[in-house]
Amino acid sequence: MKLQISHQTNYYYDELAQRSVQYIRMTPMQMPHQTIHKWDVMLPKVATNQKDGFGNAWLTLSRNEAHNNLQMQASGVVEINTETERLEDMDHVPYLLFTVQTPLTKCSQEMREFAAPYLKTPTHDSLKALANALIMKMPFVKDVTHVGTTAAEAFAASAGVCQDHTHVFLSILRDQQIPARYVSGYLYDDTENHMASHAWAEVWLDGYWYTFDISNQAFTPNSHVYVAIGRDYLDTAPVRGVRMGGGYENLYSLVLVKKLS
Repeated sequence: MKLQISHQTNYYYDELAQRSVQYIRMTPMQMPHQTIHKWDVMLPKVATNQKDGFGNAWLTLSRNEAHNNLQMQASGVVEINTETERLEDMDHVPYLLFTVQTPLTKCSQEMREFAAPYLKTPTHDSLKALANALIMKMPFVKDVTHVGTTAAEAFAASAGVCQDHTHVFLSILRDQQIPARYVSGYLYDDTENHMASHAWAEVWLDGYWYTFDISNQAFTPNSHVYVAIGRDYLDTAPVRGVRMGGGYENLYSLVLVKKLS
């Protein structure tokens, strides 16, 4: 399936920022599941192109002149294999790395007790049942959490968005030493445009990575475009950075995914 994707992100500052450095992950991964036919990232100035330790494409944008906004536009055409059922491991990143918790994925006792019935003998089917129970416990609700909300906090709030669902699922599995990783990317939805970037989990089972999209209860990546893989949101965030000055900021972001064929 061939998809046309547009991802626009704009930051507006209340005051002039004197300088800033931004790390941008807005380029889809090169992998067997997907083919990049065309992709461009438009930035205010030329950025340095490199890859991080997980193999994600990473642009570093440095601005030393005064500025009151940051505008980025990523767009292109990506073709995905709708028959993909699982992914092989990456040679340069050992799967056991994804058994290690991060500050965002630390597990609470309440989460352990919730997950215990599904993890007596972990299988693909039992983890799907856990994913279903989790979305019932934590329905998709916007504006309850933020990018710094931990898995335990989101679980206690009993609501969240795709980032929160993914963090909680990762937390529960890593607590049992089951490798689970965070994936960010884009989602094609034939009923409506998914207006933001998306996140889902992948779990290492029987020598392969399997998709667990908690928010959509999807268990194969047949509508998913991979952009970055990591331990949590912070490893895969579309934009992270620091700046000197600028005061408060306002963010505007819009993602459009359209099917071409």
